[in-house]
Amino acid sequence: MAATSIKSDSQLRNKILRILDEEIRSNPVSYNKEQPYQSYERIGFEGLRWSVEKRIQEYGLEEFFDPESAILDIGSNFGFFVCEFALHCRLVHGVEPNPHLNRIGEITAEYLGVGDHVKFFDCPFEDFDSSQRYDTVFSLAAFHTQDGRERGNARDYFGKVAKILKPGGRIYYESTSYTKSPGKESYQGFLAKTKALEVLGVEMKLLREWETPSGSEDYFRQFALACKE
Repeated sequence: MAATSIKSDSQLRNKILRILDEEIRSNPVSYNKEQPYQSYERIGFEGLRWSVEKRIQEYGLEEFFDPESAILDIGSNFGFFVCEFALHCRLVHGVEPNPHLNRIGEITAEYLGVGDHVKFFDCPFEDFDSSQRYDTVFSLAAFHTQDGRERGNARDYFGKVAKILKPGGRIYYESTSYTKSPGKESYQGFLAKTKALEVLGVEMKLLREWETPSGSEDYFRQFALACKE
């Protein structure tokens, strides 16, 4: 990571936008072509999705704030979740197969003063290897992604999650947006979330699961919380 000093939100925002320009030019399936995908109120950065703060509040993720916890965020994207949780937890890792987005996470962590608590891994989750065992794993719209980068087998994906969790550790799962109408491309997301729930129920103890509308009419997101016994 470059040792460039960032002294204000506006300087950080401009540096992020320059990195995104590079990302868009190099990534044909970039989510950032129309506008930045991620939002983070703490640094004054606006994007397409709900902000980190709003998602944490809406999803009830404050329960995972623990100064003793080790956290992994699969598909960490801009790294904003990693940075926010690093303000509340002992150690937070992100795994993201897009090095440009990992650079954004690194400079944001530096700006917030949590760089010592944070590490990003440049790889798909299927190639992720760490001796660390985690108290909590987040898989937030990270399995069966629209860009095709995380389209692995559900049993391999969630089986690996179970292996890297500590006993009693939990996974919080959010699906990508899907429709229940066969024939539409996003119907594959419905099939993927169905398989995800099935495997979570086998590999771990499924504590609860629920579904919510997802923006456009007839589109949904699936959520689940499971625990390693």
